[in-house]
Amino acid sequence: MKHYYFKSNLFYFILISLAAFTQQESYAQCAGNDTTITICNIPDSSNQNFNLFNALQGAPQAGGTWTDNDNLNIYVGSSTDIINIWEINQGGTYTYTYTVNSTGCTDNTATLTLNIGGYAGVNNFDANACENDTSVNLFQFIGNNPNPHLFGTWVDVDNTGALTGSFYNATIQGVGSYTFTYTVPAVGSCPAQTVTVELTVHPLPDPNEATYEFEICGPNEIANHANFDLLTIVQPTNGFWTEDSGTNELTSPSDTIIDIQNIFNTFGYGDYNFSYTSLPSHPVCEPQVVTVIIKIKRELDFSAATINIESICINEINNNSLDIEILDLPNLTDLPSNLFEITYQLNGPTNFSGTYQFILNDPVNFTITPDNPLQEGTYTIIIDDFIILNDPNELICNIIYDLEDTFEIWPIFEDNLDINIDDICEGENIDILITHPDNTFGETLDITYDVSGANTISNANETLTFTNGEATITIDISQFPNIGNHTFEITSVTNQFGCVVDTDFSDDFEIFELPPSTIGITIDDVCLGEAITIELGNLTNLNQIELIYSIETGIISQQNINLSVNNGMTNFTVDGSNFTTPGTYDFEIHEITNLQTGCSSLSTSNLNFEIYPIPNPPNVNPIQEFCEADNPTVADLSPNATNIFWYENQTSITPLSATQPLTNTTYWVAQTNAQGCVSDKVFVDVIVNQVPQPTLVQDGNKFCGIDNPTVADLTSNIIQGTTYNVVCYDQNGNQLPPSTLLDDNETYYAYLNDAVTGCDSSTNLEIQVTLTNCDPNNPVYDFFIPDAFSPNNDGNNDVFRIPNISFLFPDYSYEIYNRYGKRLFVGDIQNPEWNGETNAFVDGVAPNGVYFYIVYFNKDNKPPQQGRLYLNR
Repeated sequence: MKHYYFKSNLFYFILISLAAFTQQESYAQCAGNDTTITICNIPDSSNQNFNLFNALQGAPQAGGTWTDNDNLNIYVGSSTDIINIWEINQGGTYTYTYTVNSTGCTDNTATLTLNIGGYAGVNNFDANACENDTSVNLFQFIGNNPNPHLFGTWVDVDNTGALTGSFYNATIQGVGSYTFTYTVPAVGSCPAQTVTVELTVHPLPDPNEATYEFEICGPNEIANHANFDLLTIVQPTNGFWTEDSGTNELTSPSDTIIDIQNIFNTFGYGDYNFSYTSLPSHPVCEPQVVTVIIKIKRELDFSAATINIESICINEINNNSLDIEILDLPNLTDLPSNLFEITYQLNGPTNFSGTYQFILNDPVNFTITPDNPLQEGTYTIIIDDFIILNDPNELICNIIYDLEDTFEIWPIFEDNLDINIDDICEGENIDILITHPDNTFGETLDITYDVSGANTISNANETLTFTNGEATITIDISQFPNIGNHTFEITSVTNQFGCVVDTDFSDDFEIFELPPSTIGITIDDVCLGEAITIELGNLTNLNQIELIYSIETGIISQQNINLSVNNGMTNFTVDGSNFTTPGTYDFEIHEITNLQTGCSSLSTSNLNFEIYPIPNPPNVNPIQEFCEADNPTVADLSPNATNIFWYENQTSITPLSATQPLTNTTYWVAQTNAQGCVSDKVFVDVIVNQVPQPTLVQDGNKFCGIDNPTVADLTSNIIQGTTYNVVCYDQNGNQLPPSTLLDDNETYYAYLNDAVTGCDSSTNLEIQVTLTNCDPNNPVYDFFIPDAFSPNNDGNNDVFRIPNISFLFPDYSYEIYNRYGKRLFVGDIQNPEWNGETNAFVDGVAPNGVYFYIVYFNKDNKPPQQGRLYLNR
């Protein structure tokens, strides 16, 4: 590679003649050679517009295209060969590629590399800023043609602490002179550059820009400001006054006296502006305008208004709310708005604050609802703020008012009252004791009460004067003509504040009916020694009574007895031992008391009754015997008559039923006389003879029918047969002789008979006999199959049957076939006989001839047996 160094008067590079650069060349055919150029003198105007094509070495062909590899986009006009170096904002290395589209080139691209040195700008020792500038860009002071490069560093030489990047905040250090430097670093062979900025910060004019408001409130203050000097608000220098609201109060730029009373008289309430312009000491700072606003405002006088809250009982408060009224408000016109808002404070046992908006009117009524429940006590309501709403021009400056009121929330009677009313009897007054839980309570309360029940009283009033926590009321019995249950209820209580509270203090009481003085008496005549039962009636509505009575024969003097009453009836007994002789006696009642109510009545009710003598006991046989099988009952005992009664023991009073079965025990018997009096009891010993139930030996019911077993064979199998006589009966209750043959599957009934007592067993033994207990292998029990029969109805051999087979093979069956193998008949234990008839022939009759049988034994795996059978009619 060859290196070429161009000077300003060399070759045709007149545009870069002042630039110090180094050019490198390499062989590239159609597009020229790759070339590197360094430009350090950025502000040289000859380096501003740079021709890329002319900078290529070699022999590049024209008409190619350039590629901006770094996307600088700094081409000049529509040409893509010339770039504006001054539009590059920082030093560095940048490349462009030139491409020629030619078919004869082996290499059609070349790269131009530009090394651009850094440019820091120019020194500025006369930079200026105003003290209110928060963002002074120092780049504005170091040139703009070309612009300094942006990749350098600013240095706050005086360490003001107000420099951020390139921006200086003049408000931090204020007025003064400050030094800053800007340095861009070296790029390749191009050295670093540094410039200096000397910045002077100038003051704002005095006073600074501001707005001052001066408020005049109400007619008194307006009258006191007829000659008002604006200098009392602002003391300016180096400037002039102007008027902004057209009042014509200022006659010249130096005039400062205005007549506020005249302004109000001419223009009314409102804002009136006067301005003073202060000129700066350096033009970098702008003139400052101070505006003085004279606000002439209206004062509203509500001093005659009052606020009122009526004292109230706490139970009259609805929804925890209080009604408030503001009276004597003025009738005002020309207001910016009739909508006002007050802020109030409620002070007392319950504190609360809030606001209320209203249209000005007289009166104003509103309701407040504290957050917490209202309590009894003294309260103060204070309006501590009174403002007008929707006053866009703020014309109202003050509202004169003094709104405060004191009221009370009175308590109600909230204590419990205990009412005690004793139940009374007919004819007695009602005394009511009312007790307060505090035994020192001594106030007076007004009450309203009701009485409900058998008698009624509504909305009656009474004053209760309490002493030591108690008060009494007496209601005359004349208001209670009816007996029965009542409820006394205090429905309201009024305390000393007149606060009424509904209550439900109550007590129940009853006016009891007096027991009847005339009592129904029933006394049955009795036998001597028996208790006397006295039944009493006409005791309606009574449950428990006390009775004072006597039996007037000198036997029993006056006695007291407590009795239970059921359905108006009661009874009691008098021990019969009190009476030793028969005769007539008089029972008399003296007084009756209802034990549940304590109410009593005198009585003279009485009744006579008779005591009868006792008969002698009956004559009896002391030992009596019976058979258990006869099911003996009390009716079988002797004696037995309508006046004879048998008992299970000597002390029993309940006779035994005639159907009561007898047992081996002692019974007692008594008799009665014509008056029904029972004699003393005498005993009889009863013996019921028992015979046991027969018991059969194991398998004693099983026989072989071929042996022709009899009843005697069956009874011989009864275990008790050696001690008792055994008697058998059939199912129809017929006694069977011992020689009677047994039938298969027949049921027999066996009894035992005691020859000594003549009694039979009370329970029989039921025996079902089987005659199939035969051993087929026993030669004694061999059987034969007939080989002929003659079904001609002559009574002799009319059917075919196999004798005794049902005893040996009870599950047998057999089949009859003709010589052609057609089955004609099937037989078994249920159908053992064939009479020669069959459905196999049209006439239903088998003709004379030889037939064949097959017998199936169905027992012990015995094989079937075949044979011939001759039928001859």
